[in-house]
Amino acid sequence: MLEALLSFELLGNNIVQYLVFLGVIILSFIGAKAIYWIFSRIFLTVTKKTKSQLDDLLVEALQGPVVLAVLLAGFRYAVKFLVLTESGLTLYNKLFGVGVTITVSWLIMRITNAILKNYIAPLTAKSKNKFDDTLFPVVKNLVNFAIIAITIILILQNLGFEVSSLVAGLGIGGLAFALAAQDLLGNMFGGAAVVTDKPFKIGDRVKVDGQDGFVRKITLRTTTLETFDGTNVVMPNKKIADSTLENISRERMRRVKATIGVTYDTSSAKLEKAKKILADVILKNDKTDDKSLVHFINFGAYSLDIQLIYWIKDLNEILATKDEVNLAIKKAFDKEKIDFAFPTQTLHVEKN
Repeated sequence: MLEALLSFELLGNNIVQYLVFLGVIILSFIGAKAIYWIFSRIFLTVTKKTKSQLDDLLVEALQGPVVLAVLLAGFRYAVKFLVLTESGLTLYNKLFGVGVTITVSWLIMRITNAILKNYIAPLTAKSKNKFDDTLFPVVKNLVNFAIIAITIILILQNLGFEVSSLVAGLGIGGLAFALAAQDLLGNMFGGAAVVTDKPFKIGDRVKVDGQDGFVRKITLRTTTLETFDGTNVVMPNKKIADSTLENISRERMRRVKATIGVTYDTSSAKLEKAKKILADVILKNDKTDDKSLVHFINFGAYSLDIQLIYWIKDLNEILATKDEVNLAIKKAFDKEKIDFAFPTQTLHVEKN
């Protein structure tokens, strides 16, 4: 019975060959676990005691890819105990090539991201120019995207596909893919426009497409705004690039326009006095620009309308400045007995 079992063959290999193959695979898994333990418990402990940060980065970057490389090496050695057909050997070589490509690409991505995170990011954080903070996440995403794209192309080539012919022969499928990718590409180009044109940077307050908030994150595809309600609005970069955008943070001063109505029984002298009061209030407030525009502009339905235009210098004190200006106007009008108008109706009754 045992002799018959040992002599049994499947796809040109007996049970002993399969058992040896599985044994080598299991040993490679154990070896990979051991390598992972050595990296995490020994190498990282040693490198953390050194002054250089480079060795820490290399050990952390190598940890995962080296484990995968050990598994691939074990698989390659295990296959030597099997007899493969020509087609099976071709498939094995292709799959092994894919595994090597993924391992190398993973290693490159980990090293690149480690360098960006530990060397480039601190430099941008120290820089006073906030454009660096905006550019860094975009560059990081672009680098990762490029590595992944190259990896996919290499995998397709390893599997025997002619990439250029494949793209040319996609036909309707290529058109569908192009349409599906249109928004993605549009958002990526929009992100590039945000970085190059610099209409805003992280921390700026902007108004775009009916949204008002502070820019918190910029990626290749989207921009995240934090609204005054505390919610996050994620907007596609394509929409931002196609919309009219107002950067509130780049205001030199905030323009305020107000219409103040006084009653129709206000004399011309008091009307002139009211205009002087408005100009003086703006002039005396140290948070407003000295210039202001004050004009009697309209005979309203129930008021004589005076238009006041002034500018607030401190953009962080807009509400407080408006409060001070309005309160000063109210006190001055009360002192001079100038009455504010409010909606009224006058009825004329004729007696027969």
